Amino acid sequence: MPITLKTHKMLWGRAANRCAICRIELVMDASETDDEAIVGEACHIVAQKEDGPRGQSPLTLEQRDKYANLILLCNIHHKQVDDQVQTYTVERLLALKVEHESWVKAALNFDVQKQRDDELYADYVEYWATAVQLDNWINWTSWLVSADRPSIRIDMREALDEIRPWILARVWPGRYKWLEAAFTNFRHVAQDLCNTFSEHAKKRTDDFWETEKFYEIDEWNPERYKRLADKFDEHVGLVEDLTLELTRAANYVCDMVRLELLPSFRLREGAILIHAGPYPDLTYKTFRVEYRDDERTDAPYPGLERFKAIRFSRDVYFGERTKET
Repeated sequence: MPITLKTHKMLWGRAANRCAICRIELVMDASETDDEAIVGEACHIVAQKEDGPRGQSPLTLEQRDKYANLILLCNIHHKQVDDQVQTYTVERLLALKVEHESWVKAALNFDVQKQRDDELYADYVEYWATAVQLDNWINWTSWLVSADRPSIRIDMREALDEIRPWILARVWPGRYKWLEAAFTNFRHVAQDLCNTFSEHAKKRTDDFWETEKFYEIDEWNPERYKRLADKFDEHVGLVEDLTLELTRAANYVCDMVRLELLPSFRLREGAILIHAGPYPDLTYKTFRVEYRDDERTDAPYPGLERFKAIRFSRDVYFGERTKET
């Protein structure tokens, strides 16, 4: 399993971004032409796999990626400790780690409170990312913006219902205001998406909620049918646009994590995308939606009523403009 965000913050923060052996700084400053450079690595004391350096151990595969089994080293010493396993035993590496972190606290004016705050933020971010299934986002949201009516898996609807009060109840350190505001923004969008979807939702199976076709009536009344059909289309468009907005809000949280907490957060995975269709030509399209320019404030989402009017100015929208807008 990959090293978690919290583990990363614990390891690099407590080591002050320095090699535990030579104590060289492992983050080289940016230049006028290039970004900062990372010249160190989170190294396993007991190898990730049993056939690796010091790999014979009762530690489980999950335990091998935890903070207790990691040490921060420069590239040179990483290779040395893995080549010279008789010299750099598990016991010696653990002792070097403890000695180095003690030196950091004593010699570098280490900000203990900031480190605690960073680890707490990292814990919150990890929980949120798992709860809303960031790694599966493009799949579960596709049900809300595809086919003839929005649907959502019951487990994901429950996840959105649970994450909103969870965000509200967090004890925030107050250190990273933009990150905290991005979480609040996500909560507000999730609230309005769930409420709007629920207005015309029914259980389709034990696995899904779906939008009811409430324009299907048991009488011959073309005028009423047309009125309800237009209302249905308007409702579907709003649910789809709120799903796009939730995707923007999720990308915004990730942006603020990179800005204030960890620059490398989800760089390998990239931006959160959304997949929609089929379109009249039977194709599907994938979109990258984000807040742009003056939308990137502490509260990009303006509330449901205002959003109904301004959603057509977003980078992507699915709902149809009406004469009122």
